[in-house]
Amino acid sequence: MKKIIAFCCGLLMMCRVNAQYHEDWDTYVNEFGNQQLSSVMVDLAFGGSAEAKLRTNVIIVRIRVDSIRTNGMPAVNQLTRLNTVEDKLVEKLTGSLQAMYTGRFTKDGKRDFYFYSNDTSNYRLAIAEVLNPLGISWLAKAQKDSAYSNYFNVLYPGGKQLESMKNRRVVDNLKEKGDALTAPRKINHFIFFKTEKERKEYAFMVQDNGFTVENAGKEIGVTERPYTLQISRIDKVDYDSIDKVTLYLWELALKYSAKYDGWETFVVRSEDER
Repeated sequence: MKKIIAFCCGLLMMCRVNAQYHEDWDTYVNEFGNQQLSSVMVDLAFGGSAEAKLRTNVIIVRIRVDSIRTNGMPAVNQLTRLNTVEDKLVEKLTGSLQAMYTGRFTKDGKRDFYFYSNDTSNYRLAIAEVLNPLGISWLAKAQKDSAYSNYFNVLYPGGKQLESMKNRRVVDNLKEKGDALTAPRKINHFIFFKTEKERKEYAFMVQDNGFTVENAGKEIGVTERPYTLQISRIDKVDYDSIDKVTLYLWELALKYSAKYDGWETFVVRSEDER
């Protein structure tokens, strides 16, 4: 049986920038009141990359979507056109300005595209060359953003959302390997603590919720969170089930200044359940 591990490392998806930089794209949706949504696509790899350090100016391009659904998202008949606009903008700005495309934010019938670049001298001209021939009205601005606040505060997912995204990736990986996702199985979880006292208190709490302590140790040479804890429980691994489990452990870890660092399990194929 093959182990599948869900740690913080991302899937390496596309590489458009150079041989060293690997983009790591993912999407997520936020829900607001009145059944309104926002949709975000983001390159998770950008924020901590060497490429980011070379590009400290953000360029934001906003367009309006001609037709939207009641939740504020683009109508289906708009998707092909929006994809064309996005592709042309990315091609132009990454080419003429050596910018990096870091993501898009969609809400209330508006779509914002975010680029980071060292050169913003002719950014409006570059945008106009793409959007004006398409008959698209647009707004744009460029500003210094050496702290990458637009990237981290607008595009990058929050803790819960990021945890769910990591879960989805691993569950998708299980599915690709033939897992039916219907069989409960043992799942190991890993948490790191600053003090032994906090680890003990956390362990007592989760044991009351049916978890078993598999291992508790201390990493030599680690100063931030050297105290390790491995726990396990029999659970399902479909999206909703694993989200409930990991978000409980993740939130509890925050209360103890700890870091929940992911889970692992094994593939259960349909024939294995018989």
